[in-house]
Amino acid sequence: MDSTQLFNLFQSYLEQLPSFLALLAGIVFAITRWKHHPKVAMVVVIALVFLLLHLIIFTILYNVVPRWFISSSGSYQDFRTVIDRVYLILGLLSNGAAALGFGGLLAAIFMRRRSEPVAETNP
Repeated sequence: MDSTQLFNLFQSYLEQLPSFLALLAGIVFAITRWKHHPKVAMVVVIALVFLLLHLIIFTILYNVVPRWFISSSGSYQDFRTVIDRVYLILGLLSNGAAALGFGGLLAAIFMRRRSEPVAETNP
């Protein structure tokens, strides 16, 4: 990886900083709610960690994989066909993986929640 690729990777991570922060905040919030709804919080944390890993991994893949195929393609027509297929496959994999993460969050939304009874204090 040369300095241009590292700069592009760093720039991609900066573009996704709001998403990183939102996922981290969601993880922290789910952990703070663990005692009240342990099963739901566990599913939420797993889904959010999966989405966080998804962002990290697919940012790297989108910055590295197309460059490998660009350097190996010959003519312009081959280049366009190869790059179109690379982005199609990366898009399908990325969106499929994101759907799994969001499916976990959706499952957590509709899970049964049994809250621990809160002890009432009488003054």
